[in-house]
Amino acid sequence: MTAAGARPLLEVENLRVAYGQVEAVRGVSLGVPEGSIVTLIGPNGAGKSSILSALAGLVRPAGGRVRLGGADLTGAPAHRAVAAGLSLVPEGRAILGRMTVEENLRLAGERRQPPGALAAAIDEQCRRFPILGERRGQLAGSLSGGQQQMLAFARALLARPRVLLLDEPSMGLSPILVGQIFEMVEQIHREGATILLVEQNARLALGVAHYAYVLEHGRLVLQGPSRELAEDPRVQAAYLGS
Repeated sequence: MTAAGARPLLEVENLRVAYGQVEAVRGVSLGVPEGSIVTLIGPNGAGKSSILSALAGLVRPAGGRVRLGGADLTGAPAHRAVAAGLSLVPEGRAILGRMTVEENLRLAGERRQPPGALAAAIDEQCRRFPILGERRGQLAGSLSGGQQQMLAFARALLARPRVLLLDEPSMGLSPILVGQIFEMVEQIHREGATILLVEQNARLALGVAHYAYVLEHGRLVLQGPSRELAEDPRVQAAYLGS
């Protein structure tokens, strides 16, 4: 089942992810229609980040299928996943702290931008995130947490993703910065991005997403339009504090 009923841009069928004998994801199927925001919510350890890691090529699935635009990407390594159009903003941001902001951006875009277009693409991201433009020559590790998150977003967007994978973008940020980050998520979506969002803050995630899946112990237990799930007593009791 998908958010829009049509064949989704990103299709995940019966995905399994295991770490040794521990099965973190147990037969999850989901779809992300083009132009939508779809969110995965659930408690810590539910398997949400493991799903994104499998999609991004950071771990190899133990089973199942992953398709992007109908093309099979099951088990594709990270460089092939990026080339196909899956770009991950990882949990904890994973910026290259000993490189400058400019170097982080160049490294992210050099293989995905057309010849001669990289400088203009970096300029575009610096207009989107003005603080990055101000600090292009500064070491990325010296940026604040919110600024590093902006850099992580800009790097992912330079890869020209068909689907942007966001893993816990609010983690470790102050409430004010969390609000700013989610405003950015909505703005990026309005500009045409398709987004699969993993987020511990279920209230925020359901507020921006069109469709949601709830994971527990590696399995899907609920799914539906985000507004409907936000009104579901089970979701309210478990994740919304009401």
